[in-house]
Amino acid sequence: MTRVRGRGFTLIELLIALVVFALTGFAVTARVGDISTQTFSIERRTMAHWVAENHLARLRLERQITTELLPTGNDRERVFMGGREWRIDREVADTAHPWLRRVEIEVYEVSGNDEIGPLDHVTAFVGRY
Repeated sequence: MTRVRGRGFTLIELLIALVVFALTGFAVTARVGDISTQTFSIERRTMAHWVAENHLARLRLERQITTELLPTGNDRERVFMGGREWRIDREVADTAHPWLRRVEIEVYEVSGNDEIGPLDHVTAFVGRY
């Protein structure tokens, strides 16, 4: 009489397979979390750069309607863009040319009472005309 053996997996084989699937799941979950964090960071820095570029464009446009030089010194301003509040720190300094100013802009994100950053730093030169 021939005996028919079961054609399934043993309990040990099933437990090993379960452990392998669990470890793979944890690894994938960790990677997805890292990717979402990186994406948020890139989005935040991109928005900060746009805030800095908008501020710089506004300074240059203001020079189009006046012949006055951009005053030197430090300035701080808060703006809203992209549904967020941003703080812009601006430092204007003289250069060797009398009609040219060096402008340093740093952008921080304001979240509640916290300021995150600087998220972007832009250095540019703004002329008299």
